[in-house]
Amino acid sequence: MENEIALQMLLSGGSFLFTAYFWFVRSRREKPNLQFYQLSDYRSACRRHPDNPELKRLCLQQLDTGGVLIANHSSRQNSIVLFDCFLQTDQGAIQGDWGYSGDDKPPWNIGPESSIAFSPACFFDVPENFVVPENPVFRIQFITASGRRFSHRFTKQAPRLREIAEPLTRAA
Repeated sequence: MENEIALQMLLSGGSFLFTAYFWFVRSRREKPNLQFYQLSDYRSACRRHPDNPELKRLCLQQLDTGGVLIANHSSRQNSIVLFDCFLQTDQGAIQGDWGYSGDDKPPWNIGPESSIAFSPACFFDVPENFVVPENPVFRIQFITASGRRFSHRFTKQAPRLREIAEPLTRAA
């Protein structure tokens, strides 16, 4: 009788551990988990500011359409409703306006465990004497429908293959 109770307790404990592990893994996959990959270069252009002669308007826009890949590693759908742009300078970050290229209109819906490509554009009001670096660094903060924010650092030049080896080995 004692052996039978011990076996039942052992099986019950194993069942509990198996169920707890399953729910832990599943709950992790249900959390929003967006990753961003820059696939193509940005171009930069400066124009005179229409309202203020002491400022100029810096535009950072993708050369190719679909130059940013958004991967959804969650088992639930996610939607990006808008994003904020921040230009990194020696004096600090400058917040800018956002836009998009082509037919990429918000919201951007990403299905479960899938990806989409889109072409963000950022516009910054900078001082007239601002010198645009050769490879400016800017950050885009993506805001989802649930209010969750995901941030990614971009540069004018897309990372080359040797710089992104980690995501490729992880995907294999």
